[in-house]
Amino acid sequence: MGCNDFSLPAVGEVYDNEDGTSRQDELRLLVPGDVLALVREPDNPHDRMAVAIFTARGVRVGYLRRDRAVWVGSKIDRGYPINVIVERVKGAHLQGAKLGLVMRVNMDGEEPELDEQPVRRAAA
Repeated sequence: MGCNDFSLPAVGEVYDNEDGTSRQDELRLLVPGDVLALVREPDNPHDRMAVAIFTARGVRVGYLRRDRAVWVGSKIDRGYPINVIVERVKGAHLQGAKLGLVMRVNMDGEEPELDEQPVRRAAA
């Protein structure tokens, strides 16, 4: 793994999005190495420091925990090059389990790395 990479868990993965899309359904499509995006939501009615997590398909799958959102959000605001991939989907191996997300993050402009390089699926 890259020496400047670190892991971050998501929160809120069990909730559906306002547009009706299911975060759980989207998590079922993810594999380690899939690209994610962190997006500040200063107009979020629950937390003006919110940082949402989106898949490459543009579906929100959760948020950063507030203490992490304040820190990472300040980096986003200052233009740091933040690259994020799926490290693992918690519960993916269990039938009917609620899924969770762990991300691999790099804020030095490098691509985050996993222990083992996964086989990436072609974009749909």
